[in-house]
Amino acid sequence: MKHRIRTTLALAGCVAVLAACSTEDPDAAPAGGGAEGEVRTGTGVTADTITVGMLTDLSGPFAAGAAVQVTETQAYYDQVNTEGGICGRDVEVDVQDHGYDPQKAVALYRSMASNVVALQQVLGGPTSAAVLPLAEADGLYLGGHGWAGVALQYENAQIPGTTYSIESANAIDYLVDELGLAPGSKVGVVYFVGDYGSDSLAGAQHAAQQRGLEIVPQEITPRDTDLTAQASALQQAGVSAVILGAAPAQLASLAGVLAAQGLNVPLFGNTPTFGPSLLATPAGPALEQNFYTVTSIAPFSLDQPGVQAARDLYEAAAPDGETGWEVPLAYAQAELLTTALRGACDAGDLTPEGVVAAMRKTTGLDTEGLYATPLDFTDAAQPPTRTVYVSRASGQAEGGLEVLGTFEGPSAQSYPVG
Repeated sequence: MKHRIRTTLALAGCVAVLAACSTEDPDAAPAGGGAEGEVRTGTGVTADTITVGMLTDLSGPFAAGAAVQVTETQAYYDQVNTEGGICGRDVEVDVQDHGYDPQKAVALYRSMASNVVALQQVLGGPTSAAVLPLAEADGLYLGGHGWAGVALQYENAQIPGTTYSIESANAIDYLVDELGLAPGSKVGVVYFVGDYGSDSLAGAQHAAQQRGLEIVPQEITPRDTDLTAQASALQQAGVSAVILGAAPAQLASLAGVLAAQGLNVPLFGNTPTFGPSLLATPAGPALEQNFYTVTSIAPFSLDQPGVQAARDLYEAAAPDGETGWEVPLAYAQAELLTTALRGACDAGDLTPEGVVAAMRKTTGLDTEGLYATPLDFTDAAQPPTRTVYVSRASGQAEGGLEVLGTFEGPSAQSYPVG
């Protein structure tokens, strides 16, 4: 499907919530030159439109959250177009569903790459891993691809926060420094095979070595939705906490089984693990008692201007829609690409390569709470931040997560990326 609203005015510079960003090139054409027709263009850009793509998961394990992100992304570009568009052009969003299937993602990428100037999103670790080298070869910007550390190998990839590995390292540090986990304790890590889960495991292993803990790994796949065997293995091993690098279905099973077995220990999840609808399932009480999450993106309930702007936009577009962290994430990802597109326009180069170049000039990017710190994308080999939000499951909080604060532990600081 495509989404389009036509307008005629141009709006230069960064959107208001990103007023502190910098994508300036001393050799660039005068700002706003692109709006006068002096900008160089390439694939996905015509005289009156800019087309960006989304390869998302509307029929796989992350379908519910993906649908929220599509709604918010389209509403975001509605607003951009109403306010004048980008570089004198309307933005169209081409949304395609890969169903969390890497082969399908590759086929869809090849069918749309010649028609878009950038990919707003490729949701999912395995699908992103399959598409990243193709996008790199094409010089095509790729954002919204999750937080797998493998993305730091690619100049064209804009990671929306920190990596799964650094999230998990922060989880270990938080367990030790804030929850008092003793040296010698065992921590289970239940993780998807692949770039997502393996990255989560790597960060936990690094931090455990730094903090004198022992990791008990349990490998699963997205098809595993009954985690009784893994919960039993963790109980037998005597773990004092668990980290989960998986999806909401696995979280519901693991939390419920652990509670039924009487293993009431802290359960930490990476960014994609939680969905607010889980609190209405039989696992809800166990989640409210034991579940924490370490996220690159702000939870829905955070009282900050950037998050409020994302909430307002979503509630207007989908008054009865499911609320959750995917709302600020989609808004923030659209802000990141919009900043790059505007920077490319101001530099007079609205080609795919020009968008990537503008993204890599972005530093000091203040998102007013959407991310925990200002972001720096000038070094592709480093994440733009190592700070996360730590939250707890709560039926009293909008979006199901109560924010405890921001956190950056010593193991997260020392984790060697790249």
